[in-house]
Parts: sequence; structure tokens; C-alpha cells
Amino acid sequence: MLVFLNGQILKEEDAKISINDLSYQFGYGLFETIRCEQGIPLFFEYHYKRLTHSAKELEMSFPVEEKEVKKWIQDILHANKLTSGRVKIIISKRIEDKFNVLILTSPLEKLPGAYSLLSYTLSRDSKSVSFRHKTTSRADSYVAYKKAIESDFNDALYVNERNELIECTRANIFLVIEDKIITPLLESGILSGVTRAKIIEIAKKEGTVIEEKNVHSLYLGKAADAFITNAIIGIMPVSRIKFEDKEYNFSRDSKTIRLKNAYDGEVQEYLNASLSKHPSYS
Repeated sequence: MLVFLNGQILKEEDAKISINDLSYQFGYGLFETIRCEQGIPLFFEYHYKRLTHSAKELEMSFPVEEKEVKKWIQDILHANKLTSGRVKIIISKRIEDKFNVLILTSPLEKLPGAYSLLSYTLSRDSKSVSFRHKTTSRADSYVAYKKAIESDFNDALYVNERNELIECTRANIFLVIEDKIITPLLESGILSGVTRAKIIEIAKKEGTVIEEKNVHSLYLGKAADAFITNAIIGIMPVSRIKFEDKEYNFSRDSKTIRLKNAYDGEVQEYLNASLSKHPSYS
């Protein structure tokens, strides 16, 4: 595959970044993963807003306008002859106070009908920038995800030292309990997911009760359904969660189905609006 690096489109083997890059040395970098359909990066303005907000919080200047970043994405998709795919933007700092921008693309993988999750206990500082922002300092996530995959699960579900559910290594989590949906608080140190925010917005608009709160593992025994969200998978039902020596199984709830249908509808509306403004995308 070809990659975009600092204004150039190169073969992967020709893309080189200095060993002085602070992401390589200290994990001082940021990334965004975006799903693209018909050449359009979905909900791009929300990803861009999070990226620039995080860059400001981490004192990592990134003075590139939204329109230019979107063009970079479309250029690399076109170079790789992709209309739909996964795009990963990585921004890292150089010692001389400049930055590197690397954009990777790959085809979308086929998704399963539901995910299974393996719990993984992790003590974390809820104010840590490494968790509240999409930093490249992700060793914990890599280890937990690798363990889950090797144990024949799709992802790991973080649980803190108080036995509270936090998030997955690559997604936010929601539980359906009776007439409401609950999801962990941002203040618990989770990433403010773009899709998570969109689901909360849709649920409130449709009159579904949704609560952000501390979610103790005991809620797993009360939940009728569970699902996770991120930019690539959208809403993904969870069929089972293994927590320590217990296993919880879930069946598809009507609230999850309605939310998924509503989310898919918003995706289509976003695509239609983008194509009407820029017919060249198609």
C-alpha cells in the first residue's frame, strides 16, 4: 500500500521518519482512525475537532485546516484505488518543534455479527492524557488486545481496581438494562469516542433513556444486552463477556436494534449530504 507522509505519497518501504521523532522516543503523538465510504471520511469534522483539541491539550501545535487534512485523506485513498476503507492519521512531534503527519489506509475487513469480550483489570489514572486522548502511547491496549485475541475473543474490556467497567481497547461500551442504556462516564478516564457521542445524541433524540455513570461489573448480571461502538464498526452487538471466572451472555434487544438502524440512517444522510456538495467524491 501507498502512504501519505508530510505532503508526499510514498511506498510503505520508502516512508521514513527520524529516530528523533518524539512519538518513537516517548509515545508523544496522536492518532485518529476513520471509516471512509464512497471516498468520504465519515463524520470527519468530529474527528478533526477531537484531534486539534487533543493537540492543543498536549501542547502539540497542529496548524493544518480541516479542508486540507480531508484532501490528504482523499488523495491517499485515490492513490490506493480505494473508495471505502480504514484510514489512520498519525501526528507526531519532532524535537525541532515541527510535526510529522502520516496517513495509512487499508480495505475494510469483514466484521462478525457480534463481538465477544474478555475482561482485563487495569489500574489507571482517570486524568491521564494517555487515556483521555488518542495518544500513540498504547502499550497497555496492545497487550490487552493481544491477550484477548489469543484467547479467542474479539477485544478486551478494561475493568479498574474498583471493578468498574471502563472501555474496550478499541471501543466504548454500553449496557442495556430494563428501560435504559448505561455507559461509563468520561470522567472515569475513557476516550471521548466520536461514535459514542453520536449514539448518545441519537438516543436522546429518539427518547431512549441513556445514562453516563460509574458502571460496576455487577451490572453485567442485570444487563439484557450490550454493545460497543467505534468509528470502524459503528454499533457492534456483544454476544458474551467473560469476567474473571464468570461468563455473561446477551441477546439482541430492541433498543440496540433501533439505535443501530438510526445510526446507519445518519451515516447515509451524511454520505448523501457530502455527495450533494461534492459530486466528485463518487
